[in-house]
Amino acid sequence: MSNSSSRKILSLDAGASTIRLVVFNESGETLGSMIKKPGANISINPEESTKKIIKSISDILDSISLSYDDIAHYSLGIAGISDEKARDMLFKRMDEKKISNITHLSSDVNPVFEINCSDNSAILVSVGTGFITLGRDLDNKIIKGGGEGLELDFGSGYWMGKELILNLSFSRNIDQDENEFSELLAMALKHYQATELNVALDEIMNSDDKYSAIASVSKPLINLAEDGNQIALSIIQQSTQYVADQVLALIDQISYMNDEIIIIANGGILGNSFYRESLSDALSFDFKNINWLFPSISTAYYPGLLSCKILGININVEDILKENPIV
Repeated sequence: MSNSSSRKILSLDAGASTIRLVVFNESGETLGSMIKKPGANISINPEESTKKIIKSISDILDSISLSYDDIAHYSLGIAGISDEKARDMLFKRMDEKKISNITHLSSDVNPVFEINCSDNSAILVSVGTGFITLGRDLDNKIIKGGGEGLELDFGSGYWMGKELILNLSFSRNIDQDENEFSELLAMALKHYQATELNVALDEIMNSDDKYSAIASVSKPLINLAEDGNQIALSIIQQSTQYVADQVLALIDQISYMNDEIIIIANGGILGNSFYRESLSDALSFDFKNINWLFPSISTAYYPGLLSCKILGININVEDILKENPIV
């Protein structure tokens, strides 16, 4: 039952493609939720991204008839938060709303990892618009792989979309099947609602959300790979090999010695079973067993749950699950 005097936490998960928000109280009851597209990576377009984040906060509060003063704590997990200038810009916006002193900032992936794994028994692999891996070394220190920026994160959704566009922008390679090439081109034109590729590319490159727009085509690309398109399959297999190489580099850094591994899966790309199977194949030479763990609630909750843990508020995933959460 709702308790109006219970402290309320606003939790936000902002990736490059999607912003997810939820407001819950210290009993675990979900008071409101919202999804916004496209997302916000504050290292790419700091001014526009900070505006989106603040507007998203205002919108969810309006939707449940709450004011900024009604929230006891704000917890924001944001892609690109390590960018100092962008972070300062966001803090300035929060100062204007008088909430900076009750706000905890983190990356968009750390809370998912820290709540789901408190030791070095598992790693996190996140593949969405960008790509990152997280693990703990023997001293329990969190070690990161990937996450170097969208232009540098080979294997990400953005990387796959860019590879597809590069393939289509040049004449068909003599080794590529003409029908498969035509199939890829038709898929891309349909996805971007265009009749010519150069028109679609002009619109994408002039967009404020070009990274998420390019990454968005990776999902139909994976579907074509699953249907047997060899050009698409080649891009997917290159992607999973890049990701597997980063996973193995992380494994070395954290001195992980088991021949079985638990991977906490995060990001829209890893939600696709075909892509996940391809990644498992790329890792199968190094691990006898690969066990996938999927968060049981929306990633929107995890920044807030991490803040609760830091603040000593006794609430966990099980409490959220008891109270009809968004999943």
